[in-house]
Amino acid sequence: MDFGAQLFTFRKSLGSLEDLKGVFRMLREESGGSVQLSGLRFRFDAAEFGALARDYGIKVPITHTPWQRICEDTGNVIKEHKALGAEVVGLGMMPRTYKNPEELRKFAAEVNGVQKLLAGEGLGFAYHNHAYEFKKTGGERVIDFLARECPDMSFIFDTYWCYYAGFDPAKEITRLSGKVRNIHLKDGAKLFKLPLITDVGKGKLDFRTILLAAEAAGTEHAYIEHDFTSDPYRTTRESLRYLHEIYPE
Repeated sequence: MDFGAQLFTFRKSLGSLEDLKGVFRMLREESGGSVQLSGLRFRFDAAEFGALARDYGIKVPITHTPWQRICEDTGNVIKEHKALGAEVVGLGMMPRTYKNPEELRKFAAEVNGVQKLLAGEGLGFAYHNHAYEFKKTGGERVIDFLARECPDMSFIFDTYWCYYAGFDPAKEITRLSGKVRNIHLKDGAKLFKLPLITDVGKGKLDFRTILLAAEAAGTEHAYIEHDFTSDPYRTTRESLRYLHEIYPE
């Protein structure tokens, strides 16, 4: 399993492609092999981004791409992913309008339509969970509904939000075996009902068990993510070092 960085963690620190060199250099030094492209606040050329990553030996297997662009600008999304060398178009969250059973069925149908277009170009589609997907709508958890109704879709499984929702990440990853090529390694605790996110290894999650479950489930890439860190370089560096200590044992 490859460890890497979710660039959403660095979103406040990156203002240009030039700034990415520091991230790529740090990953190379700490034996991190990939990034998920997400949250960048500046315009960039996908081919230039991909070339820069390759210069540092870093892969870009997956993105977070806005749902509107995925649906309405599919051709350019495909071109950009091929230029990046990315294999999977990822969605960070479904639009907030899809909350009741009828709207969820509509969302699933739209996902399956997009999935077919992407598959025709050799790309996959993946969905990133938050805590919401572990709630029941119409008597069934949203994540179970999506897994059944979108059989060709994979998940970008977020360990912390699963824990925050009250479920065991390792067990849920096992339930989704074969559908979790990419995961977010995010640690933390709960402060009353508020999320408290930490560096990996500093919170309540059992990453030894999680990583073994992910390996058995076919996970290929695991990205360190921290939504609120004030120092993304330190967070990612220290999290990588912890992960390399415990995996493989």
